[in-house]
Amino acid sequence: MSPVYPVTGIKAGVTGTTVPLRLEVDTWYPGQTPEHLIQNNLFIWALRFLQERDPDHKLSFFQIAGIHGMPYQPWDEDTDAITANEGYCTHDSLLFPSWHRPYMLLYEQVLYEIMVKQVIPQLPEDKQQEWTDAAATWRLPYWDWAQKKTREGQDETLYDVPLITKQPRISVIDLKDGVTVFYIDNPMYKFTMPDEERMGCFGIGDIQDTDANNNITTIPFSKAQATSRWATYEPESDTVSTQWTEGTVRNSLITSTLNEHPWYGKGIDNVPLAEMVYRLYVHDYIASYTQFATTKFRTSPDYDPGSPAAYLNLEYIHNNIHNWTGGFDKYVGHMAEPAVAAYDPIFWMHHANVDRQFALWQGISLLDPTKNWFESRNEQLQDDGNWYIRTGDLDTPSTPLAPFHKDAEGNYYTSDDVRDIHKLGYTYPELQPWLDKYKDTHGNFDASLYVADIKAMIKAIYSPGEIGAPTEISSIPRSLTSPLGQPDFNKDIIVNVTYNRFALNGIPYTIYFFLGAPFPLPPTPTPFTPTPNTSASFTPSPTPSTATAPPPAAATAAAKPSPTPNPALKSPSPARSSPDTRPSTTATCLTHTGSDIDIPEEAPFVEISVYHRNAKFDDVGNAARYERVERATRSKPGGYRSVTA
Repeated sequence: MSPVYPVTGIKAGVTGTTVPLRLEVDTWYPGQTPEHLIQNNLFIWALRFLQERDPDHKLSFFQIAGIHGMPYQPWDEDTDAITANEGYCTHDSLLFPSWHRPYMLLYEQVLYEIMVKQVIPQLPEDKQQEWTDAAATWRLPYWDWAQKKTREGQDETLYDVPLITKQPRISVIDLKDGVTVFYIDNPMYKFTMPDEERMGCFGIGDIQDTDANNNITTIPFSKAQATSRWATYEPESDTVSTQWTEGTVRNSLITSTLNEHPWYGKGIDNVPLAEMVYRLYVHDYIASYTQFATTKFRTSPDYDPGSPAAYLNLEYIHNNIHNWTGGFDKYVGHMAEPAVAAYDPIFWMHHANVDRQFALWQGISLLDPTKNWFESRNEQLQDDGNWYIRTGDLDTPSTPLAPFHKDAEGNYYTSDDVRDIHKLGYTYPELQPWLDKYKDTHGNFDASLYVADIKAMIKAIYSPGEIGAPTEISSIPRSLTSPLGQPDFNKDIIVNVTYNRFALNGIPYTIYFFLGAPFPLPPTPTPFTPTPNTSASFTPSPTPSTATAPPPAAATAAAKPSPTPNPALKSPSPARSSPDTRPSTTATCLTHTGSDIDIPEEAPFVEISVYHRNAKFDDVGNAARYERVERATRSKPGGYRSVTA
């Protein structure tokens, strides 16, 4: 067996009590301090050099990204696949947060090594020490997609992709003199194959979807020479099809998407993304680590699957970002397909934020060891299987997180090994336990002060404030805001869905929920109506998946034959909402390519329920319980009658 590559994390910059911070990318780029400015250049140059490495190099961008899915081959180990046509990634799995942690660590470590060994030595000697010091405190930035951003020329904050990803060209300091500034192709804008080879030459295949009418849509990822986000492929357009045939990506479409995507860059207020994230951290809303970690439906003997608040989870929120960033329907970019998602450079900053959300959950659960890890058997679930894990194996804290080795002897990381991020050499701004404000009167660390402050910072970033503000409930019928027909701004309303990802024999589908009577969908839905990620190669599982959609919107839940089922959100404008004030929630199902599918009344593949609580969801001192609004889904396919039949 060839020598393995130990993933140890970055040791530079670590002191006896502190570790460097992973920073929110828009606070870090463009650099506002000399240190951050140097780090910007170190990162851009290192990423460029990483992407230029031969795709056969084990530590190339191509090979590292390929761990997640295609080309379905071993990485840093000599082994055959346990589950055919699978990558190593763990989705719809209890290992979802912990497996991605050493994956981010690997990417971060390789970039740092390139900074030290390849970037800095090219500088004049009088610049090298300053750049070495800046590299020591650099850690992979995260993209906080749930925090609205301030943008030049905008009067309001809005959801947006990082500034560093927006332009095809980016300025850097010339390494020859360490002073001159010039422009290069932006490695955060897209990954371009070395020598502009087609990805298919290195094992990346096409992805096909067949709808209910046996129409086949092929997303020709094998022909791509570079990655893109939404709308790289448009079968009706000869121009784009020709460019795909030539293996190129149409930059104008990428630019248009990054600047004008209906989810971000438009200042849309009624997408409850921040609220969904905030709910993850509300006391008793998330009852267990298992619920927090994965979309997989929990079936342990002491778990109540009917608990209305038990359907929300980190993986579900993460899934939406993949789809909203990557696209939908016939206009699918790499981020929307789990088999190729990691080839888009934005993937890594997205998952750095997923890791941060995971770490924040661990932080607020510090005083409650019964729910901050999956140590008991009832907190363990069967895996759907991947390259290394056999389908049906129980995921435990000691399950190997292949292919990531923690030492030169070839021992794999486990979830227990990556439980403490500080031991891995990094942390996040909200998680700095060494600060003086967390010390008691004797100078000792006070965990209660630490937990309380983490919760306060989370609330400051994500709390929606008064949820009943008129701009946020304008699309909700009064019958759902108050059983008496009067608006109740202190009520919490949620739509829960349990869905079978493989109900249509592998055909991806999207479920649209409407408050009131359904209205026609546009002929060409915008990418704000996400479709599931798709791949014909993932192994089905009989275990259903779950999602929760809070107001102020109706919801879209997407189901799919992949490890990342993507329930997501859709907010119809008030003008298009039904004026009918009867409590009614209607569901419509469309396939990946837009064909209507009936939800059968007998044995429906989705179960939909609406609940309300006579208190805000974050009013932890209120004993009000969620109650089902039976009338909202009564006699509807997948609704109350079907669920209770």
